[in-house]
Amino acid sequence: DDIDFVHTAWTMQVIRGGVLFLAALALAWPLAAIYGANDSMAHELRWLVPIVALTALVDGFQSSRLLVAARQMQVGRITMIEIVVQLTNAVVMLSLAWVMRSVYALAFAAVLSSCLKMALSYWMLPGPSSRFRLEIEAFRSILSFGKWIFLSTMLAFLSIQIDRLVFAGLYPLADVGVYSIAASLAMLVGVLAGSLQTAVIFPWYSRMLDEGVPLEDAFRRTRAPILVMSTYVCCLLIVGAGSFFQLAYDERYAQAAIYLPILAVGAWFTSLESMYGAAFLARGQSKWVAMVGATKVVSFLVLLVPVLLLDAPLWVAALIAVASEIARATTAQVLGRRMGLKNLRIETGMLFMLVLGSAAGIALTTQLPSVAAMHPIWRLVLLGALVSLLFAPLFLHYLLPLVRRSRG
Repeated sequence: DDIDFVHTAWTMQVIRGGVLFLAALALAWPLAAIYGANDSMAHELRWLVPIVALTALVDGFQSSRLLVAARQMQVGRITMIEIVVQLTNAVVMLSLAWVMRSVYALAFAAVLSSCLKMALSYWMLPGPSSRFRLEIEAFRSILSFGKWIFLSTMLAFLSIQIDRLVFAGLYPLADVGVYSIAASLAMLVGVLAGSLQTAVIFPWYSRMLDEGVPLEDAFRRTRAPILVMSTYVCCLLIVGAGSFFQLAYDERYAQAAIYLPILAVGAWFTSLESMYGAAFLARGQSKWVAMVGATKVVSFLVLLVPVLLLDAPLWVAALIAVASEIARATTAQVLGRRMGLKNLRIETGMLFMLVLGSAAGIALTTQLPSVAAMHPIWRLVLLGALVSLLFAPLFLHYLLPLVRRSRG
């Protein structure tokens, strides 16, 4: 909470946003040329990338109060800001889309949302004003720790987006668009895990370490509840994929019902890796976070070679994305063992529950004609009830005590 340290961190945040913005400007036209060779519509990236890149520039000016609030685990205030921003973004995006009938509506809405979040970070959070300052000791400390964070952030972006970035150059954009819808739904699990890591788990680990609680104990307390929730959501995505796309989309998007279950398996391993990543950061091993992200990128590119040689369909390429997620999670587990995070019982148990819940839901829809003939809404309700029933004992054992403790 030292004011010089906070101001230095904010100044470096502004610089980072400017660098990212300039990098995006430099990449816009080359990317448009690369993807435009596959689909002429991709030439719009020349203008879309710079517009969306403004979000990096604006985010760099978010108040340092947001950083302090995250460190002090003021989850309520931060969540209120996020809710206001997301609701406003939805209204603005839909309104612009209705008027413009163009993908530029999404780009402009993203920029406006970043501007709103920046403004709210000053208005809704208490604390000193942000000022430009580079205190040399703070700068060296942040740079030493943060250089690996910066690298791991870039690798995290690549690990999340690399499949769509590569597939867009290999397959028709219409097919990749369907794949992207399924990937966005599967990514909900990873986004949830990542948000918990940033806003709750990492600060909590740091606080426990400051109080003398061994990291192994802190890790054990958080791992089971998060894995239970992640496994539950992944099961819902797997068993409900076909019914959801039948309900919400026309037949042009039917292939997404195949992609989503595959990608949801990868999302489970993403949530597993996120917990280890928070522990690495809490122990100061930001280098390990970068190593784990690099594993995903390198393994994806290596495994992609057979797909290119065999001209495999997109669903096979989706399996490559999942395999690279497994490689990343395995690397995190191996590094975690070096910290003493060795108990794999809950991870193995949740993987079993993922298989059991998914198999039960799929068997229900494929083996019972009466279920297959249901309206998609009622089928979703039935499958959701089945998965919830299977996970109810786990909720009672792992989540209910947390709720009671928080109320106490």
